[in-house]
Amino acid sequence: MHEGRLIPAAIVLSHAEQLDRLADGCPQALPLAHVAGDPCLDQLTSGRAFRETYRRALGLLPGQRLVVVSSTWGPGSILGSPRAHILRRALAELPADEFRILAAIHPNAWYGHGAWQIRTWLAPFLDSGLLLPSPETETWKAALCAADFLMGDAGSLTLYGVELGIPAILGAFQDSVIAPGSPMREVGGILPRLHPTRPLLDQLTHAARTQPNDPELAALRGSVTSEPGRSAALLRRLLYGRLNLPEPAHPAATRAIPVPSLSSPYARRQPHLPALLVTAEVSEAEAGSAVSLRRFPGGLQGTLSGHLVGAHLAADPDDPDPRWPRSAEVLVLPRERCPRPAEAKWSDFAGRFPGCELVALEDDDRGCTVLFADDTRLRVNWLDRPEWADFTVAASAVHAWARCAGAGDGLPVSEVRLTVTAGDGMPPALCGLAP
Repeated sequence: MHEGRLIPAAIVLSHAEQLDRLADGCPQALPLAHVAGDPCLDQLTSGRAFRETYRRALGLLPGQRLVVVSSTWGPGSILGSPRAHILRRALAELPADEFRILAAIHPNAWYGHGAWQIRTWLAPFLDSGLLLPSPETETWKAALCAADFLMGDAGSLTLYGVELGIPAILGAFQDSVIAPGSPMREVGGILPRLHPTRPLLDQLTHAARTQPNDPELAALRGSVTSEPGRSAALLRRLLYGRLNLPEPAHPAATRAIPVPSLSSPYARRQPHLPALLVTAEVSEAEAGSAVSLRRFPGGLQGTLSGHLVGAHLAADPDDPDPRWPRSAEVLVLPRERCPRPAEAKWSDFAGRFPGCELVALEDDDRGCTVLFADDTRLRVNWLDRPEWADFTVAASAVHAWARCAGAGDGLPVSEVRLTVTAGDGMPPALCGLAP
C-alpha cells in the first residue's frame, strides 16, 4: 500500500496458509493474492533424481559426504553473526578426505560487499578446499540435491533442506526477525542449534540419526507450498492472464536444475601441497596391517586437542610458509619437483628440516619412494587405489605403520601390505611396501 493505493497487480504466495497472514497484515490485498506454488522447491524435488549426477559434477568422490553451509544476508546470517567462524570450524574439524564443504551465500551478500571482498574474506577457506559457487548460477540448487548435511540460518535454503529431508543444524538464527506462526519460526524451534564446543562431526551424526524419524519435522514438511509440482502451470496461467494472451498448447513443465561446472572464478589452487594434520590408528589385518587415517587442514586449526590428539604433520618442503615444513614429521614432494626420486637422499632434507621423520617422493603411478633417517628406503606402490588416495595418503600411512613397526630404526623390512581407510564411507585402499 502507498497513500491508500495498492501497488502490485498481483501478489504470488507459495502456500494457502499465507492468505491468513496477508489478511491480518493487509486485508485490502487479498483480492490480488494468488497461491501459485514454489518453482524452486519444484526444481529441487525433481532434481533429487539426478543426485549422483550433481555429486560427480561438484567433484565428490565415492563415499565422500557434502556439507552445505547456507548463509542468508544481514547480521542474523551465518556469515554476518558472531558465529561467522562456522566455515572455518567445518573445514577444520571434518576430515578432509571424507567431507567437502560448500558455501551457498545469498546474492545480496555478494552484491552488497562485492565479489572481490567475499573472495578475499574466504581466501583461507578456499585454499583448504571450500567450494564457493558464483551467485549468478543455480549451483546452490544442485548442491542441495547432492547434500548429505546442511548448516543453515533463517534463510530459505534451510527450509528447503527440511523439505528435502537433509539432516540440518542451525549455525545462526535470529528469532526476533522471524514472523510468528510462520514455517521458518517452527524450523527455529525444532532444529538443533550449533553447540560451540561439542565436536561438529558428532552433532551432524546425531542429526542424521534422529531427524529422519522426527515427528515434528515430518509435520513441518509440506509447509513451503500447498501446490507441490504445480508452480510452472500456475505461474504461467497467471502471467499469460495478466497479458491477456492465450497459453501455449504444450503443458508447462518444471525446468531441470543445470549440471554445475567446477570452472568457477572463485576456485583457488596453490602450487604447493597443503599442510595436513593427520591422525592414524594402526591394527593388524588378514594380510599385513590396517591403517585408518583422518586428515585435517593445518592452517585452520587452533590447538592440537580434541580431534587432533596424536596427529602428525605432513607438509610440502617448498611451502613458502616455513612453519609447516620446519615442523613436519612427514615431507611430501610431487614428481614434477623431484623427477628422479631414486637419486634423492635423506641428507638432501635433514639439514633444513630437523623435525622430519619421513620423506615421500612421488613416483609415476601415484605411489612413492619413502626415505627414513637411517637411510632405509622403501618403494610404495598401490595394489588397489580408489580416487581419494594418492602418494600423500601413502606417506602418512607408512609413517603411522613405521612408528608401530620400527621400520625407521634399522629393523629389517620385508614386503608388507597396508590396507588404508579414511572413515566408514570411503572405499579402502591397498598398498604394498618393499625395500
